[in-house]
Amino acid sequence: MASQEVLNAIEPMAYERDRQEFALGDTLDIKTGLILAALTFLAIQSGDLIHSSLPLCQQILQYISVAALVGGGVLATLELWPVDYDRESTPDKYIDWLETESHNRGAAGHPESVAAVLAKGRVQRTIERINTNVIANKRKSKFMRASFLFVVLSFAANVATLFIRLVY
Repeated sequence: MASQEVLNAIEPMAYERDRQEFALGDTLDIKTGLILAALTFLAIQSGDLIHSSLPLCQQILQYISVAALVGGGVLATLELWPVDYDRESTPDKYIDWLETESHNRGAAGHPESVAAVLAKGRVQRTIERINTNVIANKRKSKFMRASFLFVVLSFAANVATLFIRLVY
């Protein structure tokens, strides 16, 4: 493991990155909520278009749109599926561990040593949390991006249908 000097230098960056990864999950959920709103609008539009009498070309475009809406909806749901983010333990969880560690290292009675053990343990645990939460956020991001691509496909099919209706 890294020296105490290195851990002291990396500590603020690790804590900040931990907060960022935790907040990123909420950001992705908010963006996916906006994608769901667009999916809903496009679904209403496609429903209205399908119920009107359309030539075969426009019907095919609307079937593409509906398929994209279904795909986007499924992916948005997967993105919004609840994730248990790894978070820092409550302070009481550290007490037993810290007492055991400081006793094993002979740091009991030396506040500086106990503080160093706590800081080292917290930084190590924060790095583990970051790595766990990065994986969850990458998965959520992939679902959100794919859902967005389906929105774009549905939007393009609807715009093409409307354009054909206006021109012909």
